[in-house]
Amino acid sequence: MTDFFWLLADDIVRITVFAVLCAYPFMGSFRFSNKKTAFLTLLVIFAVSVIDSAISVYISFTIPEEEPISVQLDMVFYVIMIFCMAWYLYAVRAVWQKKAFIFLFSLTSALFIMSIANCVLELLPVEAKRITAGLHTILSTLSAGAITVPLLCLFLKLFYMPVEKRMGAKECGYLCIPLLILLMIFVIVFTFMDYVDLVADPTSFLLYFGLLLSAFVLYGVIFRMYRLAYERYASNEKYLETKHQIDIRDEQYRRISENIENVRRQRHDIRHHMVLLCELLEKDEKEKAILYLKQYLEHSETRSITKYCDNPVINLLASHYGDMAKERDILFNAHIQVPGSLPIQDIDLSVLLGNLLENALDAAQSALGEKRMIKLNMICSGKMLAVTVDNGFNGTVKKSGEKYLSTKSEHRGLGLSSLSDIAAKYGGGADFRNEENVFYSSVMLSLDNTHGEKKQST
Repeated sequence: MTDFFWLLADDIVRITVFAVLCAYPFMGSFRFSNKKTAFLTLLVIFAVSVIDSAISVYISFTIPEEEPISVQLDMVFYVIMIFCMAWYLYAVRAVWQKKAFIFLFSLTSALFIMSIANCVLELLPVEAKRITAGLHTILSTLSAGAITVPLLCLFLKLFYMPVEKRMGAKECGYLCIPLLILLMIFVIVFTFMDYVDLVADPTSFLLYFGLLLSAFVLYGVIFRMYRLAYERYASNEKYLETKHQIDIRDEQYRRISENIENVRRQRHDIRHHMVLLCELLEKDEKEKAILYLKQYLEHSETRSITKYCDNPVINLLASHYGDMAKERDILFNAHIQVPGSLPIQDIDLSVLLGNLLENALDAAQSALGEKRMIKLNMICSGKMLAVTVDNGFNGTVKKSGEKYLSTKSEHRGLGLSSLSDIAAKYGGGADFRNEENVFYSSVMLSLDNTHGEKKQST
């Protein structure tokens, strides 16, 4: 009975160390509250420890004294781990590949800790027993765990957790393969290893632990390389996003400059027309003057800026994209109720409205019939600015999860990302959705000055 209680205590210690490593990367991702999850996990640990200890004691009494039983005891322990894995997979909310990777990593780490504890035991002057669990075993496991568990948690914090959210199911699945191979080798070696010979031979001792440590170093390098690759990818995405915004602004300024130049040209030309009309009237050639005036009105392409609101930036952009929509036979309706000035930077307004209307214009071109339309609504309500754009499209969407991607090969949905960034900058939000052949975009911005200022100061 004494052996049973010592084994029970030893199992609880070993599995608890393993559970800490499994739970650490997923804090806040449990199916239940942290307290309830900890309580239920302790119950599972106690239950499987009781089962493992009872079976181990039964094996020790049924197999003759002269036969070794360490292999049988280890195999029972590994089978018991299946129940722990089942609870772990249920209790944590994450893709199963990530859970599998952390489980294999933690189990390999736990076996590593047990290896250290067994080596420490061989150095202690303790009389060998058939079932070696005792106070010295528990203390050695606790000591090894107290040293290695914080280091392993630090390893996960510094190398794995910074890239965990960016890693997909495929990447984690690939990472599981070498860990699974290492674990299988480790289990075979660990089960049949004689720690007396390992401790007695310094070369074998250093080689064994050197190989284990190299596995952790290798994963550290992989995670670091993945992080650097992602940072490079994010920098490239940021560059493309910035370039996309600059292209939009350049196009807007080009069109605006075009309009200004047209007005200047028309003002220059109108002087000559007035001179000619004056001469015709002075010569009392009214019929020629009327005919000339009619011809001028028929062929002139004067373009005025439509008045939508008192805000010059918004009005200019709405008029600009409204004219472009008419040129492409797209119905453009705008309902804008905003004051003449807003506590939002003009460049942000330009990018916001430019992205929304450019995306809508490109999409509406592919629509048919009555779906070739764009509806722009802007309204100030309290301290919030609401902007919505509804536009028709051909019904084809490209998404990655919940994120919309551009259907153009040269774009990656950077415009929508810019809109979300601007909305976050001003304490608001952006939402995008589609129904059949209509795409809905909505952006909310806070008109509280402190939002933009805080964002700029960070």
